[in-house]
Amino acid sequence: MIVNFDFPRTVDQLVDDFFVSADFVGGSRYATFPVLDVVEYDKECVVVAEMPDVKKENLKLTVENGRLTISGERKPSEIPKDARVLLSERKVQDFSRTIRLPRGVDANNISAELQNGMLRIVLPKSEDVRVRTIAIK
Repeated sequence: MIVNFDFPRTVDQLVDDFFVSADFVGGSRYATFPVLDVVEYDKECVVVAEMPDVKKENLKLTVENGRLTISGERKPSEIPKDARVLLSERKVQDFSRTIRLPRGVDANNISAELQNGMLRIVLPKSEDVRVRTIAIK
């Protein structure tokens, strides 16, 4: 019996999982597309993902077990018949990126918008986890 074991990647994944397990963003350095920014505000968290050449109908967002997954397909651009490709560095592939949701996100009211190649996902916080100021009498 032959067992294929990708030692460097497995160890890197274990290290990544250990150091990010309590953090908001999960994953590893192998999940590089889409590139993400995550910002937290008092009432919500916002995830912004770069989606160049990705159409709305080729995207899928799912929430399951406290994780948000952005997946889809990046299709090739049309090249005219009289053109010749001299360099092509853009990857054309299926992609998937998962992040952990912060504690207290109201998963039923998550919204998303794709505009100018940027996907903006708003993760509203539940009332019970928002910071409140208590008036002293």
